[in-house]
Amino acid sequence: MIARLRTQIRRKRYNDSLRTSVATTVEMAVTDPLTGLHNRRYLDGHLQNLFDRAVTRRRPLSVMIADIDRFKSINDRWGHDAGDAVLREFAARLRRNLRGIDLVCRYGGEEFVIVMPETELTLAERVAERVRIQIADVPFPVADCRETISVTTSLGVAAMKAVGDSVEALMKRADIALYEAKARGRNRVVAPAA
Repeated sequence: MIARLRTQIRRKRYNDSLRTSVATTVEMAVTDPLTGLHNRRYLDGHLQNLFDRAVTRRRPLSVMIADIDRFKSINDRWGHDAGDAVLREFAARLRRNLRGIDLVCRYGGEEFVIVMPETELTLAERVAERVRIQIADVPFPVADCRETISVTTSLGVAAMKAVGDSVEALMKRADIALYEAKARGRNRVVAPAA
């Protein structure tokens, strides 16, 4: 009986370890290791569900795309460690300025996507402006916090249309708004009226 009990305890510990390993692997597959935000894979898997839910419930949904201005020059001047520090701090500021229901993802490189359920375009634009100010007004610590650098961001915002919209079209409108913000001189928010 003692031998059987030991075998069962070993089996339980092994199964617990496997369960933890699988959970960790799944988490790593959908999380950006640098920022701790969800990654593009997670966004691709969940944006359609959020969009469909908004359509079904006839509720608003907005998307914001944020891009760190002149990020390559940060890496070139300060090094990749400083660039990584800026990305981590940028992600932290996004989290602090957004709601728990907002989906915040690192889209790639220095680009971030925020999906805002239950949010009309005018409110999303105000939130984007608040984020822009939080990024621009407080310098980012680098070089083990011995120095700081100024960072700005450009943001494009778009909202789901009431009829005939798609995830692809919504993302495209937000992306076009982002490029317009960059073309107008960076460090600004652009949210098209329609």
